[in-house]
Amino acid sequence: MNRSEPKELHRLPDSRLTRFIASILRLFYRRKVSGRENIDTSEASVFVCNHGRVSGPITAVLHLPVRFRPWINGCMLDREEATDVMMGTFRDKFTFLKPKAKRRLLHGVSRLVCHVLNSFDPVPVYKGDPRKSVETIIRSVEALERGENLLIFPEKPADRYDEESYKEFHTGFAALGRAYHKHTGRNLRFYPVFSDPGSRRLVIGEPVVFDPSEESREGKLRITSELQSRMIGLKSLCQEQ
Repeated sequence: MNRSEPKELHRLPDSRLTRFIASILRLFYRRKVSGRENIDTSEASVFVCNHGRVSGPITAVLHLPVRFRPWINGCMLDREEATDVMMGTFRDKFTFLKPKAKRRLLHGVSRLVCHVLNSFDPVPVYKGDPRKSVETIIRSVEALERGENLLIFPEKPADRYDEESYKEFHTGFAALGRAYHKHTGRNLRFYPVFSDPGSRRLVIGEPVVFDPSEESREGKLRITSELQSRMIGLKSLCQEQ
C-alpha cells in the first residue's frame, strides 16, 4: 500500500532537507488550525503572524493552509552574516568552547539555517536601510502580482510571550497596501494569524483591507492598529476554547 505524503507538506519547498526537518518539527508543534473559511483565495494576500519567540514562525510554516513567501531578515540568508548574528546571540552560551571553536560550530549551523530559509524563496528585509526597504516593497508587490502570498512577522521584540509581545508592530509592512493598489488597482488583504502555544492552536482571523481613500500614514496606522486589535481577539478566542 502506498502511503501518500501529508497534505500540508505539499505547501513546503521542494528541498528534501527542509521537508525532513518539517516532518520532525511537526511531532512537537502539532496545532489545531481554525479560520480557514476567512481566507479569500481568489488573489494573493499578506498573512501577519505573531512571533512568540520561535513558536509563531515554526507553527505558521508547518500549518498555514496556503503557499507563501516569508519576509526574512536579510542577514539570516547569508552564511557569514548569519554566523555573526549567532555569535552575538550565543555570546554567553557554550562558554566551554573557545571563540574560534564556537564560530566553527555556529558556522556549520548557519549553513543549515541558511539553506532552509532560502528554500522558501523569501523576500529579504533589511532594517535601517531606506533604499533596501524600498526594494523589499517592490519585490513584495511583484510577488503579490504573481499570485504569491506573503507571510510577515512585524511585531517589535519583547522579553516574554504575552499580549505585550504583539501589541506593537513595526508599521513598514503596511506600505504594501498602497504600493499594491498603485500597481494593480486592487485592495490588498492583511490576515491576522495568531499562534497560541498554550492551547496549541493557530487561528486565522478576518482580514483588514486596504482603503485607497486614506492618506498614506493614516492608512498604515489603521491597518497596523486593526491587526493588533484582532490579534488580541484571536488570543482571547484561544483561551476561551
